[in-house]
Amino acid sequence: MERKWFSPDPGSLLAGAIMIAIGAGVTMVSLGYGIGTVRRMDTGFYPMLLGIAAMLLGATIVAVDGLRGRAPAERETAPPAEDGDDAWPWAKARATVLVPLSIALFALLLERAGLLAATFVMVVVSGLAAARPRLRRLTLIALATPAGVWAIFVLGFGLPFKLY
Repeated sequence: MERKWFSPDPGSLLAGAIMIAIGAGVTMVSLGYGIGTVRRMDTGFYPMLLGIAAMLLGATIVAVDGLRGRAPAERETAPPAEDGDDAWPWAKARATVLVPLSIALFALLLERAGLLAATFVMVVVSGLAAARPRLRRLTLIALATPAGVWAIFVLGFGLPFKLY
C-alpha cells in the first residue's frame, strides 16, 4: 500500500490568505459607500461584489491547492534543463516577466489596435507563462476570450470600446 503524503503548500496557503484579506478589506470599505439594490446600484455595489469574489477565490486557492496533499517530488514546478542548457532561470522568471508584459501590451494595444486584438495578445502572452503551454488549448482560449469580453463589456454593459 502506497503512503499518501499530506504536505500543504505554504505558498498557496499564503496566497489564499492574502486574497481573503484583500477581499475582506475591499468589502468592508465598500460597505461605507452606498450599496443600493440590484435594480438601482450605488457606488459601493461593484466593489462589494469584487471583494466577495476575491474572498471566494482566496478560499478556493487554500482549499484546492494549499491543502491538497502531495508527495514531495510533485512540488517541482520548473521543467528540467534539456541538453545541458540551463533553462532553470528562465523557467523561474517566465511568469514574472510574461504576465506583467501581457498587461502592458493590452494597455498599449487597446486604443491602437482595439479591444479584440489587445485581448487576444494579452491571452497569448500570458498563456505562454505556463511551464509547458499547450498551443492548441491556448489558441482556442485566445480566440474565445475576445468574444466573451466583447459580449460582456460592449453588449452587456454598453461600454464604447474600439473593437478593431
